[in-house]
Amino acid sequence: MGITPRERFFKAMNCEETDRPPVCGMTTTATVELMDHVGAWWPEAHHDGKQMARIALGAYEFLGLESVRVPYCLTYEAEALGCRIDFGKRNSTPMVKTNPYKENFDVDLELMSPEEMLKIPRNQAIIEATETIIKDRKEDLPTLLGVTGPFTIAGHLVGTENLVLWTITEPELAKKFSNYAGDYEKMWLEFVEGLGVDSIQMSEPTASWDMIPPEMFDEFALPNLKKVYAPLKKTMKVLHICGNMLPMLNNMIDSGATACSLEEKTDPVEAVKLADKRAALVGNVGVVKPLLMGTPEEVKASAIRSANAGFNIISAGCGMSALIKQENVRAMVDAIVNYKK
Repeated sequence: MGITPRERFFKAMNCEETDRPPVCGMTTTATVELMDHVGAWWPEAHHDGKQMARIALGAYEFLGLESVRVPYCLTYEAEALGCRIDFGKRNSTPMVKTNPYKENFDVDLELMSPEEMLKIPRNQAIIEATETIIKDRKEDLPTLLGVTGPFTIAGHLVGTENLVLWTITEPELAKKFSNYAGDYEKMWLEFVEGLGVDSIQMSEPTASWDMIPPEMFDEFALPNLKKVYAPLKKTMKVLHICGNMLPMLNNMIDSGATACSLEEKTDPVEAVKLADKRAALVGNVGVVKPLLMGTPEEVKASAIRSANAGFNIISAGCGMSALIKQENVRAMVDAIVNYKK
């Protein structure tokens, strides 16, 4: 009897030998074509657990992706903490539109209770979707829940430019809001683990090497990553950071992440050498070129490049555009399903 996609995923995440890498949807994976196929659409699906789950459950059948993942944005924690959100359109993801503490940074921050957190409508929708994908997946597929990193949430609260500047000029302010976001995320993830999801996938784009140097990462981002990851005993942890993260890959691994998700800007061969099986590597097929703008042949070549380099899980290097065509996602999947080491 052959290995199931979920078994392969667990082996890959633990840097164990597999017949081939899994090919997964690690970051946002919904496309307009997928939404049309399953009859559920953004922006309504961001608020409706049934629609959210329907899109996620369709990704294996329609796109071939060997995972089931919800939700589809990096705004729900920010909204819970007071940001106003533009929920986008059928082909665009939600965006944070206001920073509630940008001019009010002297405020005394008080964390809500777990009971209050669970009453937030979007949290309720995500919980319903998560329970549904665990129960209703037709194949033995790994389940993923997307979250936002504390440093990125802090940038939503005060404005990203402010936060990055404060790491130099007002370090205690930067830590105040990062710690507050970390406390909220820790509380959310402790609840999420009880749902039984296989892995969380955390996106922390504001902690990119493009934004802060390694020593700033260690001072302002790393402590909260360790804080939110430490209580998770059963749930695996994927940390995604945009940009060329080779200079900060050791810092990412130091967080305690099970796996590091990397963009195509990070050299895959050098990343595999540097990681040295201390964490699994996920990626790093380009979302713009080739997935959005390239040909199926170019997509296959990119996927095989990542597999040949030794990436444990093949995936889009960042959140997939909703405008990516089925044939290009299928090309990524087919290249890896038929991959021979």
